[in-house]
Amino acid sequence: MGDALRWETALDGEDVPVLNSPTKATDKSVSSEISILVNATDNQAKYRCEAHNSATEIPMSASRTLAVNSDVFNVGVSGFSSPFSQSIAARSAVPPETVKIKIIPPELKPGIEATLICDSSSSNPPATISWWRDGIAVDGMNNSSKPGLWGGYVSSLELKVNISQDMDGNVYTCQSANEALQRNVHEAIKLQVLYPPKFKPPPSSTVVGAEGEPLTVAMVATGNPMSISYTWTKDGLPILSSAGAQRIVSEGPILNITRLNRNDTGIYTCEAVNSQGSAMINISVVVECKYMNQTLSCPATSPLPLHTKVAVRHTFRFA
Repeated sequence: MGDALRWETALDGEDVPVLNSPTKATDKSVSSEISILVNATDNQAKYRCEAHNSATEIPMSASRTLAVNSDVFNVGVSGFSSPFSQSIAARSAVPPETVKIKIIPPELKPGIEATLICDSSSSNPPATISWWRDGIAVDGMNNSSKPGLWGGYVSSLELKVNISQDMDGNVYTCQSANEALQRNVHEAIKLQVLYPPKFKPPPSSTVVGAEGEPLTVAMVATGNPMSISYTWTKDGLPILSSAGAQRIVSEGPILNITRLNRNDTGIYTCEAVNSQGSAMINISVVVECKYMNQTLSCPATSPLPLHTKVAVRHTFRFA
């Protein structure tokens, strides 16, 4: 009589809590069983069952260290005869909880080779890692596993990538799977490839406007970073505003001329600059006179007698 069993559990370096559990006694034995809902932190936890009665000066005990590696868990200790008999069965699963992606070097530029490294958190059994590009599987290299937390294994897989400008925005995904549990976790990263501004060629290198009418020219560049500054010049000289109200205004990639005159004819240059470099593009502006089929006095490129009249019967352009 007076037989007693008690459970203790601890991880390395932690205090030992006592677990209360019901006991079952027969004429010659007493038993106790505990059921535990486990997670990854329970791996390598040490459980000890201690038995004593009035006839024992030193309590008898049995201990086991849990190996968490499937998905059903039960711990039982039975028997109270000498020698002390025990049975402990542990079956649980530790799927990977997270994956992290690291890029070397952190700044991607066209022409370099980059290494994408995927690290999976602890898993038991070791996780299987795979790489995907825009939903299509790609081969990795240097697959490795090493001991991790809770008696599991952390796994790693690398991917080598030759960087080009058109890869900016490509999505790479790393998946870590515990095949025993058919559980997986994944992480995706969008490549940020740095490159200087680049203009898309316009439909035509010449724009035509009518004298006295407004004209807008837009020359937008792409680049990474997208923080791009623009500068406009005409025939190699900075664009100056007219006295008083600004007749010609540049706002980033857009050039606005509120009222064209024939002197606005010329070659306009837009320069785009970001931290990676610069690009320039030229556009020719042609101003057409509206005074067709009329006789008018106008300046000429060569001296003419005073009051000479020039008959204009076709649209003409000042180049």
